[in-house]
Amino acid sequence: MSTLRTNAIVDASGGTTATVNGIPLRPGVLDPENRIINGAFDFWQRGTSSTSNGFVADRWANSLSGGTVTLSRQSFSAGDTLGSNNPTYFLRQTVSGQSASSSYASFYQTIEGVRSYAGQTITILGWARRSSGSGNMAVEAYQYFGSGGSPSSFVFVTPQTVTLTGSWAPFAITMSIPSISGKTLGTNNNDYLLLNFWSSAGSDLNARTNSLGLQTIGVDLWGIHIKQGTHTTSAVDLYRQPELGPELARCQRYYELVPASAAIPSSASTGILAAPFVFAVTKRGTPAVAQAQNNYLYNQTGVSSTASSHIVTLYGGVAYRGCTNIASAQQFSELVSADAEI
Repeated sequence: MSTLRTNAIVDASGGTTATVNGIPLRPGVLDPENRIINGAFDFWQRGTSSTSNGFVADRWANSLSGGTVTLSRQSFSAGDTLGSNNPTYFLRQTVSGQSASSSYASFYQTIEGVRSYAGQTITILGWARRSSGSGNMAVEAYQYFGSGGSPSSFVFVTPQTVTLTGSWAPFAITMSIPSISGKTLGTNNNDYLLLNFWSSAGSDLNARTNSLGLQTIGVDLWGIHIKQGTHTTSAVDLYRQPELGPELARCQRYYELVPASAAIPSSASTGILAAPFVFAVTKRGTPAVAQAQNNYLYNQTGVSSTASSHIVTLYGGVAYRGCTNIASAQQFSELVSADAEI
């Protein structure tokens, strides 16, 4: 007699925790619906705080104009829980001193490919709270059709407001992402769907922020993920934070710190030493490579000097790094960043 097969994945207690068809998957772990990366904010390869525009937490960028806006990593206490999770870090954006109608503060993630969720209804879910000040948060999405050639213009999705309190609470924002039928994509392969979380915005941005207004506020966020279809906040409790190994690899598709070293034999003369290095993960596109920290020269007794210059380049599809003014019997070590963000 044949055994009936299903797509369900069974947990240790014999319960169905995930499936490919029919039964809800566990978001963040095995859920192909969720294209948010690092929604549990476990990875911060670039550093743990910034007051400038640009990426801070992996795949999450600080965006601001005016005042003082800080995006930073914060730690949960041991034993803190959200749903059935025991999280480690959360994201915080604090905003103060904004007064102009053009001032704003937000943080965002670009989801690779404007085809993502096109023509579908999605729900953006997670936990949020207000850690200081007063006010709420607005959530916006828009489609960017890339650069190069004659791409179509941005398409904005109507923003919605998340009411914040001083305690962690789940939120669920349902949006209808427009179809891209009839649209033209750029030729540079850099189109995306952007999710924007607004903490403050002057009146110039009322249409994009549901008239959020200028705020002095601290906004905390954790467990951000997407489910297709319409869902309520009860669905947030199904979230399980991603496994660290696979989630780090997803982050490294866009940004990676590559440590390595190379040595020069004792018989060699002073000169240039360069060594190839290999990325752990294939990048989204050709990355911009740069020195992430100083080159240090070593001998048998330890650090002997700092290299006077460095070389970081891509040649023939292979990344090389190196430094000049290396004497015999020395080696160098450094970190190189490889940035392939959209």
